[in-house]
Amino acid sequence: MSSASPRYLDRPQADTHDADATFSLPYGMTADGTVAGINEIYAYLHALNRASIDHGYPRLVDLMQPAGFSGLLSQLLAHAIARQFANAAPGLVVNQFPNGWPDLVPRALYATDAIQHGDEGVEVKVSRFQTSWQGHNPERGWIMIAQVSVDRETQPVYDRVPTTFERLMLARLELGDWTFAGRGSRSRRTPTASINQTGREKLLRGIVYRRGGAPPVSSGGSLG
Repeated sequence: MSSASPRYLDRPQADTHDADATFSLPYGMTADGTVAGINEIYAYLHALNRASIDHGYPRLVDLMQPAGFSGLLSQLLAHAIARQFANAAPGLVVNQFPNGWPDLVPRALYATDAIQHGDEGVEVKVSRFQTSWQGHNPERGWIMIAQVSVDRETQPVYDRVPTTFERLMLARLELGDWTFAGRGSRSRRTPTASINQTGREKLLRGIVYRRGGAPPVSSGGSLG
């Protein structure tokens, strides 16, 4: 490997020109602010990956299981959005209830900004896939889905492309926008609910950011 910085440690940059400033967002959110949140995550991942490599470990994406890495990105995105819009009107904060729904709630709406299951706010999900998004249960409310591209295959490892946000979508879904699969009486798998065609159409009409105007990069899969 050359002394130059390897490709897998490149730091992507989201461009505000790739955001739809005409899209009406809830809770004082703006398209430019969501792009700034994405760039915060890029900076954070770059710093963590650099430190991991310097200590002889792989990048986080190569070190973690796929579901764990998707979960990390979901948490990072929730915190980045909260940081961007904490002072908006009404603004958003991270839900302080452990595993509470949704991930982001309007500032000061709930006591101590904590609610087990709230009617207001934004649930944040990250997926590597284009469609067939899933959650644990049908939910009514604002859903934000970020589609990311993740390179785990390129060899040698240091030529891998850094994790990149491809699209960020936001829509208010109703219970009818989900199809609940549940689980059999003897099954040990987690119950699942899939966003159906009407839900997908709502999300695809709510694309707040699309990197370079590029089309989606993959298809099928579940929310992380």
